[in-house]
Amino acid sequence: MASERKKRLVAEGLLASVTIFWGATFPVVKDAVAEAPVLSFLWIRFALSAFLLMLIAGRSTLKLGKKGVARGVFLGVLLFLSYLFQTLGLERTSAGNTAFLTGLNIVWVPLLSGPILKKPPGKNSVIGVAFALAGLFLITWHWPWRIETGDALVVICSVFVALHILGLDGLTEGYDGRALAFVQIATMAVLAFIGSCIFDKSAVPASFSTSLVWAIVITAVFATVYAFWVQTTFQRRTTPTRAALIYILEPVFGALFAWVLSGEKLGTLGWLGGGLILAGMLAAELWPKGRGKALPPSPDGDLFAGK
Repeated sequence: MASERKKRLVAEGLLASVTIFWGATFPVVKDAVAEAPVLSFLWIRFALSAFLLMLIAGRSTLKLGKKGVARGVFLGVLLFLSYLFQTLGLERTSAGNTAFLTGLNIVWVPLLSGPILKKPPGKNSVIGVAFALAGLFLITWHWPWRIETGDALVVICSVFVALHILGLDGLTEGYDGRALAFVQIATMAVLAFIGSCIFDKSAVPASFSTSLVWAIVITAVFATVYAFWVQTTFQRRTTPTRAALIYILEPVFGALFAWVLSGEKLGTLGWLGGGLILAGMLAAELWPKGRGKALPPSPDGDLFAGK
């Protein structure tokens, strides 16, 4: 019994370390895309991640079959769109705002599960959305009120994150998670490279500063590959509810790293809005859901979201 408890605590500690890396990526990526075009940065990041995941997946990728590969590509497209909108938004708004607004995906998941997976949302979803919308209003407060372009892009990102989570729930059963992860990330690398060739002056940044190289390494190795390894290996050693609570630390760490690394301050209304979004996330995950089958927390998080 003591041994099982120790294993659970170790697993939860490692999951918490993942949220630290996810949170750190917000200010790191914001600085990186100030030096390199968004799509250029993304394809290099994802190409490195895909190479490392290919080594981890090994021969299991060959066992996916055409249907498995097609599902991986579809999930990769959803994931790419979430990263694209998040990074474009991060260019135009603060890292703290981006961290909290990306977390809205936990609220959208139960809302979208009804029409997509035939799993109708319960009271927890309504309560969660009410808190989250109030938080969105405060965190984007201006007078006269309007939602800025960057914040709107991140909200769109959070919808695609939610769609990706639902896709994972409905399309991945029976397939090797490592192989699917490789296909998804490789798809993202290809899409970002094609987009960079079309929209950027050059698909390769004009120069690679030390900070840009570190940003690529941190986001590819730690926020993607390490996060994937920890989640697939250790999330099963705790409960879905406890895992969801741990993942809610991501926007908190995001705001803290934005303050420490970039000197960003949310302000009173910003922190209050972030708190309401966190409350909405908690309600969506923890409020009694009745007898229906509950959706699991994202098994990839920033494998991808942030992240």
